[in-house]
Amino acid sequence: MKIAIAGGSIAGLACALTLTCTGHDVHVYERSAEPLRGRGGGVVVLRQMLRFLEQHGHRTRAMLAVPTRRRRWIDIDGNVTRDDPELLPFSSWDAVYRSLCSMLPPGALHYGRNVTSLAEDADGVEIRFDHGAAPVRADMLIAADGTGSRLRSMLFPGNASSYAGYIAWRGVVSESAFNRVDVVDLIENMTLYRSDAELFMTFLIPALNGSLESGMRRFNWLWYRNEPDESLIGTFLTGRDGQRHHASVSPGELSEQSLAYLHRAALVGLPGTLSQLVAATDAPFLQAISDALSPSFAKGRIALVGDAACTLRPHTGSGTSKSADDAVSLAEALATVSDTDVVQVLDRWAAMRRGAVEPLLLKGPRLAQSFGLGYPST
Repeated sequence: MKIAIAGGSIAGLACALTLTCTGHDVHVYERSAEPLRGRGGGVVVLRQMLRFLEQHGHRTRAMLAVPTRRRRWIDIDGNVTRDDPELLPFSSWDAVYRSLCSMLPPGALHYGRNVTSLAEDADGVEIRFDHGAAPVRADMLIAADGTGSRLRSMLFPGNASSYAGYIAWRGVVSESAFNRVDVVDLIENMTLYRSDAELFMTFLIPALNGSLESGMRRFNWLWYRNEPDESLIGTFLTGRDGQRHHASVSPGELSEQSLAYLHRAALVGLPGTLSQLVAATDAPFLQAISDALSPSFAKGRIALVGDAACTLRPHTGSGTSKSADDAVSLAEALATVSDTDVVQVLDRWAAMRRGAVEPLLLKGPRLAQSFGLGYPST
């Protein structure tokens, strides 16, 4: 079949790779005018994602991830209050993204293609773009356009993500920006600090070029903070260009007001060993934590994957692995399908995938509440 994918982030690329491997003609349409390099921070690469990458390329755990040896909790003075063994492979969004891009055939990725409308009939889907780009016709379409999915809104009017009551300030800063003595306790450890209604964590990830060499890697940090005032969230989500973003502000786009707020809060509220990471970060970014669940993961000839289908809380550490599972299961479902059967196959696949992710949908809010984060359950 000819398959179009709207969204060129990890979920869309994973689907493109598996479906290409099973013989389909796949094209990815990304609204950004250029590759998404440098857009994300750290990710947990779980077994499913490692297996997926190794089956379809040459990336292995040793090439892709920085090992974490310990999980260490510290107090406001930097004293260790708990220290446990921890074996999690932490990678970066960039490393996973670059790996997936490198495995796709030339010409499969199309940038600067923002979907504006869809027209589905019995034989296929016509996808239309802005700025006069020629429309594309495909046998089926995969919506992989993230938490604020416009395609999900087109398919299910009125469905929207819901703010969970807390935000994540995030950043990435080079290991080489610090004297080793000042960060030695953070190296190859996952370090956490918790106080009322907030949780800070940091760990090492590969360099932007993928290097795992000591001194060349980067510290990834996340600072979850309760923020029930949604008007203040609107202020944080208004970028330096004055535009209100949907649910996140990318690196380099935070307003001066938001940056000043972040630096003041870090100086006052974090242990010194952690606040130094925030102060040294050139381009921090922001994510308003939200929940999104599509009424169905497919409608007609259109399937939804990744955050467009459902958004998992980041505490589950399952975002990249869920995208890989979406991609593998969809490719398996479509491996022998004929064009006339695609609607029925997608309907069965959607029910199966929704059932598979329901435990993670429940787990995320429970984990958040165990840290005192987010709105209480009702």
